[in-house]
Amino acid sequence: MADSEPQELELVFQSIDPVQVRIARDLLDSAGIPTFIFDGETSRMLGSTVAIESRLMVPGGLAADVRATLKKLGFDAAEG
Repeated sequence: MADSEPQELELVFQSIDPVQVRIARDLLDSAGIPTFIFDGETSRMLGSTVAIESRLMVPGGLAADVRATLKKLGFDAAEG
């Protein structure tokens, strides 16, 4: 039986460039890692200003491995 408790999400990557966040998400999704983008539309609506960065979130239990994977792929992963 699956764990019914929802996992908290952790930030693994953020950028003022929503395209970079979507690329990171697509790479992780293709590896079967569940991802969620926060503030993607807000950042895009405001013209990619530094005021609102798009954030890539993953379930907390995966965050450390995902950060390491993103760094290997050349992304400046968020510190945990």
